[in-house]
Amino acid sequence: MIELGELERRHADFEQKNTKIVAASTERQASAQKTQAENPHLTIIADTDHKLINALGMVHPHGFPSGADAAAATTVLVDSEGRVRWLYRPDLGITRLSVDEVLRKIAESLK
Repeated sequence: MIELGELERRHADFEQKNTKIVAASTERQASAQKTQAENPHLTIIADTDHKLINALGMVHPHGFPSGADAAAATTVLVDSEGRVRWLYRPDLGITRLSVDEVLRKIAESLK
């Protein structure tokens, strides 16, 4: 997953590809709203009850040092008809895709 600030800075590149960025945040609603205000070209969804990440299987069981489950960094490309065209989940949670890698995948997957 790319850092949100980088996605925000490159929003025009995604707009040229008619692509919207949606990020699910497991933080509280107030934190998600603050993140949304800081990244106005993205859509930030508060998923505090983890319904979205659970439904999509985006959970890293016992991923936190405390043993609690963590949201797994995942990038999903969905076409205009709601079909998943590509999904990326790194083996290591610290691995991140670059904006250029995602834009390249959009060009390949959403033709």
